[in-house]
Amino acid sequence: MELTVKEKTFLENLPELVEKAVSEYGIRLRKIVIEEDEKGCYTVLITYESELPVRRS
Repeated sequence: MELTVKEKTFLENLPELVEKAVSEYGIRLRKIVIEEDEKGCYTVLITYESELPVRRS
């Protein structure tokens, strides 16, 4: 199952936020979408594959 995290940030903090997402989610990271609003603030949508619990019989 994919989950998406929404973060708000300013331009100067974008590289740090993207770097954190890459290191935190690693190969589970699916995509990062960055949108700018009219006030110069950025919304970052980070989509990653969640870890599903393993069923044991």
